[in-house]
Amino acid sequence: MLKAVIIDDEILAIRLLESMLKASGSIEIIGTFQNPKDGLVNIDMLKPDILFLDIEMTEMTGLEFASKIEDVSSYIDIVFVTAYENYALEAFNVQAIDYILKPIDYNRLLKTIERLLERRQHKKLMQPIEHTSVNEGIKIIHTLHFHIHSGKVSIGDTVLTLSTKEFQILFFLAQHCNQAFPAAELYRLIWDEDSFGQTQALRVHISNLRKKLETIPGHTAKIVMVRGSGYQLVFQE
Repeated sequence: MLKAVIIDDEILAIRLLESMLKASGSIEIIGTFQNPKDGLVNIDMLKPDILFLDIEMTEMTGLEFASKIEDVSSYIDIVFVTAYENYALEAFNVQAIDYILKPIDYNRLLKTIERLLERRQHKKLMQPIEHTSVNEGIKIIHTLHFHIHSGKVSIGDTVLTLSTKEFQILFFLAQHCNQAFPAAELYRLIWDEDSFGQTQALRVHISNLRKKLETIPGHTAKIVMVRGSGYQLVFQE
């Protein structure tokens, strides 16, 4: 079973979601918090697989909460559960796996749980690659050092702090730097699901990655769009 934490400033919303998750038979609730600041203090100790997070909260918004746990979020999948649909793009920009609208539809929630279970079974992109491994927890591909546990990437003295999705995209493209991938295919490989034409989240992450890679002196690594082929990571001497 996957371990989950729920953070919502409305106790009835917590109880409803808690009962639905328990009914699914696949989720163990290991913590609930009405005050997101309390959740922030305990999240590293609890180490949940999934964080179900409201957005509009008085003490701290869910988006602010997600941005504050970047250092530990490499092992947490975030699902936003909110009554507001206008935060979807921002939610995916902080590595959210899904975005569920209230009132929660149980069948919709089951699809999210199924997706989360599949992700846990198919996280092959982050498996160690022997020929790139020098130190435990660090994978070196060309000039990029991928720090697997912290989710950071370094090149020389420059350190890039990436979201989980940004890390996965860059790591995958680095592993296949001689290939270009169409947006829909890259989305399927990273998200473990078909895009059905919805690749905006991928494009946001690519845009953010490009900006971060531009901070590397000499721009030695960059993501380019190969006409007719897709996204490709290229290294420059």
